[in-house]
Amino acid sequence: MNLETIIIAIAWGALAGYLILRTLDSGLAIIFCLHGLLMTRWKRLANKAKPGQIKYTIILHVLLHTVLYGILFSFLLGIGDNLFRQKFHFNYQGSGGILCGGVAAIAAIFFLRASWRRMKVIWKMTHKFDFAEKRQRTFLLKG
Repeated sequence: MNLETIIIAIAWGALAGYLILRTLDSGLAIIFCLHGLLMTRWKRLANKAKPGQIKYTIILHVLLHTVLYGILFSFLLGIGDNLFRQKFHFNYQGSGGILCGGVAAIAAIFFLRASWRRMKVIWKMTHKFDFAEKRQRTFLLKG
């Protein structure tokens, strides 16, 4: 294994690990949004006048953002894979593949805490009444 292969494996591994993690957490966020939408719809069908229900617009706004992020990161992952396979003739076999996979796992573990916090915020926005409105007011006051 030469120096160029090592550099390519480390660079692509770190980038791919981050992109894979963001694609997976976007998929999980989409599931959270759909669950929140289903739960809100079920509550509205059961009792239309019940106070403390989350607005559809909030959940749909978060759903749109997560879908766009998921598409963006999966697109970037595909483009990067094609680029590194064709231009640099990188394959995922042998020691280069092991190095790339190890660096990808380290990058994903490094960003896992931020991803976990993002998932908690999305869960609260789609399942906890008035959380999204309070969060938006706080951002407007700080800015």
